[in-house]
Amino acid sequence: EEIHMPETSPPPQPSCASVDLQGDSSLQVEISDAVSERDKVKFTVQTKSCLPHFTQTEFSVVRQHEEFIWLHDAYVENEEYAGLIIPPAPPRPDFEASREKLQKLGEGDSSVTREEFAKMKQELEAEYLAIFKKTVAMHEVFLQRLAAHPTLRRDHNFFVFLEYGQDLSVRGKNRKELLGGFLRNIVKSADEALITGMSGLKEVDDFFEHERTFLLEYHTRIRDACLRADRVMRAHKCLADDYIPISAALSSLGTQEVNQLRTSFLKLAELFERLRVSTAFCLMDFKSRRVSSFRKNLIELAELELKHARASTLILRNTLVALKGEP
Repeated sequence: EEIHMPETSPPPQPSCASVDLQGDSSLQVEISDAVSERDKVKFTVQTKSCLPHFTQTEFSVVRQHEEFIWLHDAYVENEEYAGLIIPPAPPRPDFEASREKLQKLGEGDSSVTREEFAKMKQELEAEYLAIFKKTVAMHEVFLQRLAAHPTLRRDHNFFVFLEYGQDLSVRGKNRKELLGGFLRNIVKSADEALITGMSGLKEVDDFFEHERTFLLEYHTRIRDACLRADRVMRAHKCLADDYIPISAALSSLGTQEVNQLRTSFLKLAELFERLRVSTAFCLMDFKSRRVSSFRKNLIELAELELKHARASTLILRNTLVALKGEP
């Protein structure tokens, strides 16, 4: 059987890993849709903003992974952001492993039953979809972290990335640029080795990364708890608003003379008494009629049983007479 790799995916759900540390809604960025086309993934980046840098308050553009890398490199290479923690670039979408598994499944042993084949195919497609959603979420978190940063969000390249409706026509780094980055990494490693050899200290950011992750998670939990507390508070307020008129009505009933209500209750009591008497009479009549009907049906059943018994006795008697009269 032929295996088809799903080329599209439903719009991703909003990521629960929010990084809106400032609680500022003036710039909201999310990936509302993503489409997989063989080796490329096209992300629909939707932006809502009231900042004066943008010509519209709500707009969307289509971006590819290479354009995300271009935006990240623009931040890294800008000397104005030295000392700032720039969010890491999202990883390149890699679906080759899932595609190879599906291809091998299609070319596999024919001894596999149709049910097993369908189950394995469904599992591989679910694995592919999970990788796809994770890729989309990581690209979305990258943009949201930039939008939440008070300094990085004001970068001109970031505005171009979000608003420019056409292809950015970015290219990958050539050999010269890659070699330059490699040499910079060598120099950085040599500096670290020199500092370590002279002072015994090494510049590591594992602690800060752990603390940052903890703060992001803590902020998310606190925000969710506040939202739930607000919902509970609104529910209590609505309940209190409903109780207030009921309490006012009961208070007014307790302080007023209601002769008409008393008359109505008396009439209602008389009506219930008449209904009770008539109901008791109906029940007694129904009981007597039921007993009479039961007695009549029992008598008819007994007479019918006697009739059948006499008929059976007559047949037996005739049979005995016939047997005795034989020579």
